[in-house]
Amino acid sequence: MAKTAAKSLVAADLMQRDILTIAPDETLRDALLLMTEHHVTGLPVIDDLSRCIGLVTASDILNYEEEHVEDSLDGGMMQHFNPETQQWESVPLSAFGLEEFGDVRVEEVMTRDLVWVKRDTPLKQVARRMLDQQVHRVLVMDEHLALYGMISAFDFVRVVAEG
Repeated sequence: MAKTAAKSLVAADLMQRDILTIAPDETLRDALLLMTEHHVTGLPVIDDLSRCIGLVTASDILNYEEEHVEDSLDGGMMQHFNPETQQWESVPLSAFGLEEFGDVRVEEVMTRDLVWVKRDTPLKQVARRMLDQQVHRVLVMDEHLALYGMISAFDFVRVVAEG
């Protein structure tokens, strides 16, 4: 019977409703701070009209930094004076990435091609969409970009674990 009940579940039954979001004009520093403080790896980006217009993930930020570091100094290395050892050291430029790229606006880095489902989408279809798109999370929205929730791969693990 539990199997039958699980088959009838839809996105609205599994989605997390209490979602941390960010505005497109906030910075990558703001995004990383929110992600770190709340132990999440992605934030839906909500515009002034309360529409979900993007998603920014830790991977998006790291990829952005990596792309731009390659365009910077000496093959991605920088000289840094270490006051503890009293010596100059070579460090990867990415170690300074947040300092260099922290003021970049979220809208410059966010993913605009959103993977989403409607609230009444059966869970099997949600899982299939995540697999087909190779994503770890899917947004639950309507065609007007109103965000209702988010489902992560971890949410599916929770359903299986709880039976």
